[in-house]
Amino acid sequence: MAIWFTSDHHFGHANIIKYCERPFNSVGHMNASMIESWNGVVAHEDTVYYLGDFAMQPHLVADILPQLNGKKLLIAGNHDRCHPKIGSPSKWLQAYMDAGFESVEIDMQMEIAGEMVLLHHFPYRAETEPKQKYYGQRPVDGGGWLIHGHVHNRWKVSGRQINVSVENWNFEPVGLDAIAAIIEAGPQSAAEGRSYD
Repeated sequence: MAIWFTSDHHFGHANIIKYCERPFNSVGHMNASMIESWNGVVAHEDTVYYLGDFAMQPHLVADILPQLNGKKLLIAGNHDRCHPKIGSPSKWLQAYMDAGFESVEIDMQMEIAGEMVLLHHFPYRAETEPKQKYYGQRPVDGGGWLIHGHVHNRWKVSGRQINVSVENWNFEPVGLDAIAAIIEAGPQSAAEGRSYD
């Protein structure tokens, strides 16, 4: 029973192909390829922590989530209608649970490689940029490790932030062992790249 992390599939989002230079020729091609990639690594008994922005249209959550292997736990992102500070959570929370998410949270903590690690959709807020988009929803950097999504292909690892957006991991969920190895190696500087906010 393996543990996996992933985020930002944006199922059904045509423009994300262009914005993030995804290697797909259509939304249908993208959706089918990402489902196949997920199921190629995740077994039915595995657990997947999904760090937000699953699908652009809520009906796709119910259509696609049951096709994906594993027990899925959602850390809601800004494009998930059930996010309590961004969408309309009371209207959508049950729909996300009915589709197959076992829980819906804003954040959670877990121990990885001897460190307490925060799971959140957003990267840390930039304290020097109070006008940063979603500033109030971003976690405050207390010096610990963070697993997040949101910034797509902007970086893979930045300091103690590990970005599990699908573009960085060959459109597959990333396993606990790979995350643990990054943490054990220590903080890294961010690689340059593009961002989609």
